Amino acid sequence: MRDHPGPWAPLRLESGAILRNRFVLAPMTTNASNPDGSVTDDELRYLTRRGAAEFGAAITSCAYVHEDGRSWQGIGATGAAHLDSLTAVARAMRGTGGLGILQIYDGGRIAIPDLVGPSGIRGPSAIPSMRPNAPVPRELAGDEIDELLEAFGRAAALGVAAGFDGVEIHGANHYLIHQFFSPRANRRTDRWGGGIDERMRFPLAVAQTVRAAIGHEITLGFRITPFESEPGGYILDDAARLAHRLADDVDYVHISMDEFRRNSPQPEDRDWTKARTAVESRNPIPAIAAAVAGRSAVVASGGIRTLDDAEDAMSAGADLVAVGRAALIDPEWVDKVKAGAHHSIRAKLPADHAEIATALTIPPRMVRYLLSRPGWIPRVGQDVRP
Repeated sequence: MRDHPGPWAPLRLESGAILRNRFVLAPMTTNASNPDGSVTDDELRYLTRRGAAEFGAAITSCAYVHEDGRSWQGIGATGAAHLDSLTAVARAMRGTGGLGILQIYDGGRIAIPDLVGPSGIRGPSAIPSMRPNAPVPRELAGDEIDELLEAFGRAAALGVAAGFDGVEIHGANHYLIHQFFSPRANRRTDRWGGGIDERMRFPLAVAQTVRAAIGHEITLGFRITPFESEPGGYILDDAARLAHRLADDVDYVHISMDEFRRNSPQPEDRDWTKARTAVESRNPIPAIAAAVAGRSAVVASGGIRTLDDAEDAMSAGADLVAVGRAALIDPEWVDKVKAGAHHSIRAKLPADHAEIATALTIPPRMVRYLLSRPGWIPRVGQDVRP
């Protein structure tokens, strides 16, 4: 355990940006954008309400950088056609003075066939994911990888033009960047695959490309899954090694966890009812914090529901804590915590679908998406996943 300044202390990042406190609104999948990747009015209402709360920063749901990388019906950041949409999102996310951060991604082999273009599902290697009925992706050609790097840079620059204060690269949760780092998904024999040094080459290249596109005065983050729970996956020491290298280019490393105390990252098969066997006894927060060694900030996420949770994560080595499900359930969560009004914080989603949408300002499509994960979010009248 380490001493820390407390969750209400401001934090200055290497970019020069100052967060007013250590709480970050976590990126949450809405699945509610228009088919062309533009934001809907329902999404803007959802974001505006949460952006009005006094988080230090707010991170968008991930925006796709390439039409073939869409893993759900979300916002796009592929070019000028998305600028007006992103500008509206940035305005909503920045709210009352927090930093607005655009998260960008490509789905790779877990993109949805109905959403991608004619070239179809692609990935580092022709190996399907562990999701049910997953298609076999085609292996990306070398020139396509170069084009994807350009797409990440273009999307990041578009975010800056739209008014965002920062960009977060989504290198976690089994999306394309994660796939390049994973020995389960990446069996390439060229410069983009092989040992760990070769497999981290694409994540590092994305970070360097984005940094070059946005400059050093715009905040840059990288979200990482700290280890894989699937057999044959990469381990925490591998992720720490990548974080060590990333710290040269990013302002923060965001550790993606389902529950930070349980050492449970998001499973690739997305079976939320399956019992998981622990594959890592160490908490990843101190390991990643030691790897970056103060050169970048560390963000903890997963199961931050109370002030005590935030304190525990910071004591473990986190500089910032990302709050997702708690802010879904109660959009004013951070304000109530700051006021000491803990008794008034809503702890569960309403039982009624319509009430979830209206009382909590959540798009109806997003409500259906959230409820498709049994027990993932506490709900009145239902048991919580153990």
